[in-house]
Amino acid sequence: MITLTVGLFLLDLAVGAVNIPIRDVWAALTGGNCSRATEKIVLNIRLIKAIVALLAGAALSVSGLQMQTLFRNPLAGPYVLGISSGASLGVALVVLAGI
Repeated sequence: MITLTVGLFLLDLAVGAVNIPIRDVWAALTGGNCSRATEKIVLNIRLIKAIVALLAGAALSVSGLQMQTLFRNPLAGPYVLGISSGASLGVALVVLAGI
């Protein structure tokens, strides 16, 4: 699972509006020989977004674990607890308010 996560993380850094080869991504991350533009794209733009996505996924998984632990129910999900209905109401209010 860790290998898959690291591989997809590197793939996320490589794919975008400008496709960058994995070896150039690795060179930018380790301070190796790559172009200045590649280094800026990887370190200043894509790395931040990829780290935030990784942390958001981790936070969501931990919150799901906490919800299942708190209710002592391995099937406790947002649909069972009614959280998704509340989220739908919030989205509807935002759409109606035009925010």
